[in-house]
Amino acid sequence: MRTALRLIQAFVSLVTLASALAVLWSDLTVPGYREHYRDAVWFVTLYAAMQLGLLVGFFRDGPHVKWLALAKAVAAWLFLVNFLALWPYWKVWTPARYVYVLFEQWGGGSQVGLMALVLLGRGAFNTLAAFYFTREWWMPLRERMPLLGRIVTILPVAATGGCIWFFMMLVSEELRTFSPEAHAVAREVVLTAPCEQVRAREGTTTEDVRQRGDRRYEVRVSWSCALTRATVRVPDGRIGTFAAPRAECCAG
Repeated sequence: MRTALRLIQAFVSLVTLASALAVLWSDLTVPGYREHYRDAVWFVTLYAAMQLGLLVGFFRDGPHVKWLALAKAVAAWLFLVNFLALWPYWKVWTPARYVYVLFEQWGGGSQVGLMALVLLGRGAFNTLAAFYFTREWWMPLRERMPLLGRIVTILPVAATGGCIWFFMMLVSEELRTFSPEAHAVAREVVLTAPCEQVRAREGTTTEDVRQRGDRRYEVRVSWSCALTRATVRVPDGRIGTFAAPRAECCAG
């Protein structure tokens, strides 16, 4: 069990490190890339170094592993608690953006893949790993003070179960409300909007109806160079969303 958890954590760090290095390489060699994503090279470098440290730390077993697992669990829950405020920007700005892109493409525009990564990966798995690696702390507590020990240990179990339950609820809701067709329209609206339109509507929200053949779509767009977001509703009531930075429209 210990070896399996360590290797999974090491693999996650390896994939995240690969994304960070790809971002760093693009920042340094691709014209306009850093300006488009508003990357800070020092932050990307620090992030890559941190993932390299996690990779080496989990791959080489030792007493430090429990601290690494605990740190990842704490960071994951700080992220989940502030999820609604952080998510629209973090998935674009983070050096791990290609990991999120991979899961988003796997979902075909649906949020199921991303929610699996966030809730099951960052939430449930990191909590389970921290719980297992720190068992030398809480197991004696259960023996010395059974009631307190049970209260302490039930918290991570409940948090893990909560992540799984919330993910299942989101999957059910996503299947009921998500439309791949609406997502495709939302993507087109965001990526093909002329730059003069993005600049003119910066900071505003517009609503209109668009026609494709005999299909009508209700479109709502929040305009911003940092992150333009479109929500599209198809006639049967299902929706699709897409968001992307349009920083190239406001350079300078």
